[in-house]
Amino acid sequence: MPTLDLWSNAANWQLRTLFRSALGSLLMVDSASKSKPIYLCSPWISDFVVFDNRFRGFDALVPTCTGNPRIWLSDCLRQLVKIHEVRVVSRNTEVSRQFFGRLGANSGVETRYANDSLHEKGFLTPYFYLDGSMNVTYSGVHINAEKVAYHAGDDAAVVERIGRAYLELNRRWEQTGS
Repeated sequence: MPTLDLWSNAANWQLRTLFRSALGSLLMVDSASKSKPIYLCSPWISDFVVFDNRFRGFDALVPTCTGNPRIWLSDCLRQLVKIHEVRVVSRNTEVSRQFFGRLGANSGVETRYANDSLHEKGFLTPYFYLDGSMNVTYSGVHINAEKVAYHAGDDAAVVERIGRAYLELNRRWEQTGS
């Protein structure tokens, strides 16, 4: 099964690189290939810099940030929603409320709060599934010791895993209501 397992710590750049690369690849996908929504599910979600754009190397990925020295997760999701349906599920915490506020009510990104029992974490797309212990926060991606698995490819086991994850996250989405 084409899966990459990562155990990270504060000195480990692999998780940060994987997260940036995965998000960057989504920003390059043609809108004609839109099929299923993209899910970010995390009990806590915060805004953090995804791309260091001081040298304008990422202007083409997020054109609304052209010339900005930093491109934040919220910027990436506002751009991503132009080519995909994007759904974010989180707990109703101060951190998550601040992130949803920064996204903006008119961003097009669909957001819902789950109850306090939510503990699942994942970044699910039709192309890959990143799951594990990582919250989608600065600390989760940059500081904490985490264990994540990245599943991608057309191997039958990966396709099945992504399909099962869609069933579960679609169910979670429906449970949270509007």
